[in-house]
Amino acid sequence: MKNTIHTPPQEQDPVEAFYHAVRLTRPLLRHISASVDIGARAHGVTVGQRAVLEALYDGGAMTGPRLVEVLALKRQFVFRMLAETDREGFTGRAPNPKRARAYLHSLTDKGRGALAAIRADEFAALKLFATSMAPQDISAWSRVQERLTAFFAERARSQISDANDDGD
Repeated sequence: MKNTIHTPPQEQDPVEAFYHAVRLTRPLLRHISASVDIGARAHGVTVGQRAVLEALYDGGAMTGPRLVEVLALKRQFVFRMLAETDREGFTGRAPNPKRARAYLHSLTDKGRGALAAIRADEFAALKLFATSMAPQDISAWSRVQERLTAFFAERARSQISDANDDGD
């Protein structure tokens, strides 16, 4: 029997309702990642590489450390993805005029084309789902998700800081 997360009653305490919603994100993220990975691989890109391509698409050329910050992922992983996307011709690097020993990473035409194809497939799939939702529900979900992300990011930073302070 599969584990399921049951829908809470409408009159549930708001804290319990948020806890329930957060629990629902775990399987959602696993399923999104699996679907995105399968779709990206159809275009010769892994899900990790796709994250790098999209960050560079959104933010333009940037340094590796800046990309780590934008993606909020481990440095080693991001630099491995950059090496892979460079090797595959999806990204390129150029000297950083502000720092002699640093590089700026950017999308190549091949990277832009791969990302455009991946996003077209994803948008087509999301369009099917979006038609079943009211626009105001989608907007509300986005606002709540953005605020929860910011809340938990700050909470994690605070907890790391507190843990480091306890070790002194």
